Amino acid sequence: MITTVLKIIYYINLLTVPKSLLFPTRCSITIKNAYDKGHFSVKRTLEHIKNKYFIPQLQSKIEKYISNCVTCILKNKKSGKQEGFLHPLVKDDIPLNTYYIGHLGLLATSSKNYKFILAVIDSFTKFVWLYPTKTTSTSEVIKKLDIQKTTFGNPRFLITDRGTTFTSDEFHTYCSEQKITLHITTGLPHANGQVERINRTIIPVLSKMSEDDPTKWFKHVPSLQEVLNSTFQRSINTTPFELLFGTQINNKTDLRTQQLIDEQLQLEFNENRELLRKAAKTQIIKCKNKTNVL
Repeated sequence: MITTVLKIIYYINLLTVPKSLLFPTRCSITIKNAYDKGHFSVKRTLEHIKNKYFIPQLQSKIEKYISNCVTCILKNKKSGKQEGFLHPLVKDDIPLNTYYIGHLGLLATSSKNYKFILAVIDSFTKFVWLYPTKTTSTSEVIKKLDIQKTTFGNPRFLITDRGTTFTSDEFHTYCSEQKITLHITTGLPHANGQVERINRTIIPVLSKMSEDDPTKWFKHVPSLQEVLNSTFQRSINTTPFELLFGTQINNKTDLRTQQLIDEQLQLEFNENRELLRKAAKTQIIKCKNKTNVL
């Protein structure tokens, strides 16, 4: 039943949000306010909003918001037995010899139907290439690798997870024809340590960069890639760009992107430190219990 009170439309005594105000303003704010109270499930968030508002296709809008929630992405880290290789690989000492590849996402569907990012990471230099993709299909991965090949040639080794994209006959045939040795991680289907680590930085930063319009996230990918490759990394004691090309990058400093990346890296450092401290505390308690020392 639709009623009007003081020129405000109500549907079954619920405030109706007009279509013109749905996204990206009023509706997104309504969902954000409800969800951020406790990062509840889709069902609980849906019930909370339904008690006050009537919004068409509310559940799908909540699902999209939750799938891109930075806090949940950061907290949703797998535990237990970690991935590994059937046969350990020798560490590279030259660039462009070994690539780690994998998909990041699902991201908010863009205006060009991009939903994922294919990340290609050089094992030695940590240089990263980011390719927005519409699917995770083998054919689309091959197209991106062919683009990569025109500038840098083929790597000798590719390391991937056990997703069907990379275990398919089509991908094995491609690698064989290109003289690439394929290594697939054991363990979980989507387990690829290098890609997962860059994932923890890229997705939160990209979400913040595209807050004003999540459907335009792909426009920020080039600048994000540029800043990532010109950011100092402790593991290599330099920047990926300088290690790969032997010279410092000459670019306009993107202070905002750099700040977001620095903040995210600091957050990850703090979280890892807390995990180490908790593990140490647990171990101390176990030792005390075994020796009955107070």
